[in-house]
Amino acid sequence: MITGDLSFFYDSNGLWNHYVPKNFRIILINNQGGGIFRILPGDKNDKHFETYFETPHQLTAMHLCKMYEWDYDQADNITDLTNQLHILFEKSDRPRLLEVHTPRTENDKVLLNYFQVLKK
Repeated sequence: MITGDLSFFYDSNGLWNHYVPKNFRIILINNQGGGIFRILPGDKNDKHFETYFETPHQLTAMHLCKMYEWDYDQADNITDLTNQLHILFEKSDRPRLLEVHTPRTENDKVLLNYFQVLKK
């Protein structure tokens, strides 16, 4: 499963049960907030945008994974990501989560470029 940080943290209580299959994997894209809202029309420089739409945070999934007895890894750059993706899909005795940290203010540009590529 691939999910963003806000969705993951809102729904993380779903990890508490012990019948999650040990081969279950999550890739968590953590851009420290609701960066997806940056692609919507409107003034991103409005004083309320960051507080009420983007909701920036400094959370990670590390402690949730520890609490729910999941394996946890993180990637902060492309080298880490390449290495951790290989580990993510190895067999393990527990579910596993890979948290990929991305820059909050760059994500909307990357996503909009991706949409342009899809249109071609």
